[in-house]
Amino acid sequence: MGYKNLTIRGKTDGFGCQWNAKLSGMAVCYNSGGKLRYAHTPFTTVSHGWRDELEVEAINKFVGVPDNRIGKKLHVVQRFNSKVFANPSGYYSDYVLDKIRSHYWSTEKPDPCDCEIVVHIRRGDIQPHRGGDRRQRHMKNDWYNRVLPRIVAKYPSHYKMAIYSEGLFEEFAPIIENWPKDLIDRTVFRLADPNMSFQEYDMLTAYHHFVTAKVFIMSKSGLSYTAGIFNKSNDIYFVGSRARGQRLPLRHWINGWQQDFDINFPAQVIEKTKN
Repeated sequence: MGYKNLTIRGKTDGFGCQWNAKLSGMAVCYNSGGKLRYAHTPFTTVSHGWRDELEVEAINKFVGVPDNRIGKKLHVVQRFNSKVFANPSGYYSDYVLDKIRSHYWSTEKPDPCDCEIVVHIRRGDIQPHRGGDRRQRHMKNDWYNRVLPRIVAKYPSHYKMAIYSEGLFEEFAPIIENWPKDLIDRTVFRLADPNMSFQEYDMLTAYHHFVTAKVFIMSKSGLSYTAGIFNKSNDIYFVGSRARGQRLPLRHWINGWQQDFDINFPAQVIEKTKN
């Protein structure tokens, strides 16, 4: 036969992390010179509120990748591919991006966001009192309070901003504290209750708004990261960490390490990621 059928299955964490692993499998296969072919295993169990079979089926329909495993001998991998992790720009070439984006756009999608600037703030189980990775990925309100107005100032004054996260508005009110009134008036919070099961359109619609935003400000999240892969804009702000083992940006993202945003935004430290 001359090739292996690679599939990604066995993960039970959130949609973003599982989708990231599957996309890495696609990227490896499309870069294998025909030695690997991607065989898609649909989502079966998804954490962070997706408990119902109908909700998980909605995800499978939404991503647009058909189940093509029938009759194939499979090489099964569970985790995100380390080669893609270390060199995302090398694996997500224009050719690969076109291939995976064609799957995404093959099924019906919600309407695009009515705001030009979309911000994802990862909260829920990502909290400062948690240990390890979950604490490191938490971004404080005062960081957004300082940085978001500087980013928004780069764009037309009529641009509106939507902030997506989990929690109650009172938890996020410090973000807009002391902002100019016109910026507050152009900002809307779209929040989900982390203690309740998501309705299927909530997360999927938010995800599509990430994908279609003219300006997308990511968080340290697989949900943000994968949406950034599908977003064709040149105004995608990657907020990362220089800590070892953290995600790296794609070549067309605006690479703003968290520490550099804090010190010197928007000067020369915010630059297009080099190939």
